[in-house]
Amino acid sequence: MRHRMTRCPTYFCRLLPGERIRIFRENPGYLTDSGKRFLIVDDQYLIRSFLKDLFRYYDLDCEEAVNGKEAIEKWEHEDFNAILMDIEMPEMDGLQATRIIRQKEKEHDRSYTPIFAISGCTLLNPEEYCEKAGMDGFIAKPVVINKLLECVMPLAH
Repeated sequence: MRHRMTRCPTYFCRLLPGERIRIFRENPGYLTDSGKRFLIVDDQYLIRSFLKDLFRYYDLDCEEAVNGKEAIEKWEHEDFNAILMDIEMPEMDGLQATRIIRQKEKEHDRSYTPIFAISGCTLLNPEEYCEKAGMDGFIAKPVVINKLLECVMPLAH
């Protein structure tokens, strides 16, 4: 299968033949200026930078963290619409961080924060591990942009 390349917004993304990026800017229902934020957690600068630029392109505010421990600290001090969390990171992985966040939500009667794994991890059946940890979904790397946007955009209202 041949891939074609498209720009999105400052990075090149691989698309399979016939696959298109849906431009949500044409649908004002997806835009937000409500100050709702997303947390991007990944130990790789390039991934964080790509996701931040993609979110900014769609007028979505985001914060970043480099590991699970930092993600928990940021989550404790701010409310996020959702968290996109890598699984394999130094210091604290995304599965452990998710379990801690879920526990703290219950202990402190805090509102539920959707957490999506976004990972190229080497685990067998990573979706199963993510679900057991309390994550709401799994997005494989390399990221299929439409799948990512389908998870994130409804939470931007």
